[in-house]
Amino acid sequence: MKDSMSCCSDENGLNPMATTLFHSLRFRLIASVVTIEIVMLSLLVWNNITIIHATHTDRLRDTASSIIQQIANTSGNYMVAVDYATLEDYLGKVMNYQELDYLVILDRGEGTVISLGSAPHAPWPAIDPHPARVTDGVFDTSSEILVAGQPMGKVLMGFSLSLMEEAIQKSRIRGISIAAAEIILTVIVTVLIGLGLTRRLGVLSKAAQAVGGGDYSVNIPVETADEVGKTARAFNQMVTEVSSRSQQLEEAEKKARKLLAENRQLIHTSLTVQEEERKHLARELHDELGQCITAIQADAKSIRDLSQGRDERIMTSSGAILEVSSRIYEVVHSMMQRLRPGILDDLGLIEALQEEISAWQERNPNTKCTFNTSGDLADLGERTNITIYRIVQECLTNVAKYANASEVTIDLSKNSDGLVLSVKDDGQGIDLSAPTGSGLGLIGMRERAEALGGKFSMETEPGNGVSIFITISEENRQPADRRKTRS
Repeated sequence: MKDSMSCCSDENGLNPMATTLFHSLRFRLIASVVTIEIVMLSLLVWNNITIIHATHTDRLRDTASSIIQQIANTSGNYMVAVDYATLEDYLGKVMNYQELDYLVILDRGEGTVISLGSAPHAPWPAIDPHPARVTDGVFDTSSEILVAGQPMGKVLMGFSLSLMEEAIQKSRIRGISIAAAEIILTVIVTVLIGLGLTRRLGVLSKAAQAVGGGDYSVNIPVETADEVGKTARAFNQMVTEVSSRSQQLEEAEKKARKLLAENRQLIHTSLTVQEEERKHLARELHDELGQCITAIQADAKSIRDLSQGRDERIMTSSGAILEVSSRIYEVVHSMMQRLRPGILDDLGLIEALQEEISAWQERNPNTKCTFNTSGDLADLGERTNITIYRIVQECLTNVAKYANASEVTIDLSKNSDGLVLSVKDDGQGIDLSAPTGSGLGLIGMRERAEALGGKFSMETEPGNGVSIFITISEENRQPADRRKTRS
């Protein structure tokens, strides 16, 4: 039983149905109007009852004052004539007044002369100042009987409040009934109007949700020319405009994605062609210019040896030729290394990186560079090798130019998931929120990694250095390199 009750309540102990009801515009509209109507009618009924009560009590007070004054004036003459029988007949007629409860005539010594109705016994009740202040249900009042200014006795009268209270009660019931009828009528009218209004607003709400979900085929029927109808018409126009612009945007996005894919393909092809051209140039320099320089050096050495002890000028010239040719060979060798490190093709990636890092360390002695490897890194494939080599080369160049770092750590590993390269420095870092230059080095690294189906990421903040991560999964690695690895 507890489980069935708990399923009907949310974690805050509220019934979901009640929560939905409270959030309903229809319910809030009807509840607000009915609440205001009840409050206003309650105030009106209360005010009317107060006015009715005051009116009846004032009437009773004025009636009592008028009757007792008349009796006091009339009774004096009868008392002077000691005609109590006639006085009693007169007072008997007065007792026919429905609200009069009792009537007592007292003489000068406050002895009872005539007592009619439900007269109380002495001591006589206290005189009430106003019917509204009566607590015993009878309005007690009195008046002196004066003849020629001389007191002849006193008139005591009591007026029952039952008829007045009955009239007030009837007025109260009538006012409450009218208010209840007005409330019921208001609820009915409010519900009818609210249902019509909120139904159309509900259609608008559902249409807005549909548009928010991407359905631009929604069209709301315009039933009337009121505010809701104008809103529906404006909504339809807006949806039409949004649909048109969304289609244009989608077409533009498709073109942009296609252009981006073509540009990336062009970049990847350009990188491949660039590496092939560099490889070809390095081979040409080695095969052609290298052989020529070697021949020049051999001829210069022969000339120097033959002219030894014969012609000092020839020996000097041949020695100069040897020095210049050696310098040319060093420059050509440096150019070949930059174009295509021969050690990469001869000994593999690890040895090529170690040689590059050693050369970089000599040029930057104030920055310690640590190189760590793990896993089987042999036979990764030509494109993978040159890509990792170029990325490390670019990272080291950036560290030397911009990082102002004291330490760089390069980690290269391979596991069952693929190849992972990370390059971390402890330099000044990069403020990514600040305007920067073109960042072609970072763009080139990302494009090289993505050309192999890999992922490029960077972590940095001012003062905490830069960390670059390259991940190339085995299944995404360039197909030609996977074939070479398997062969």
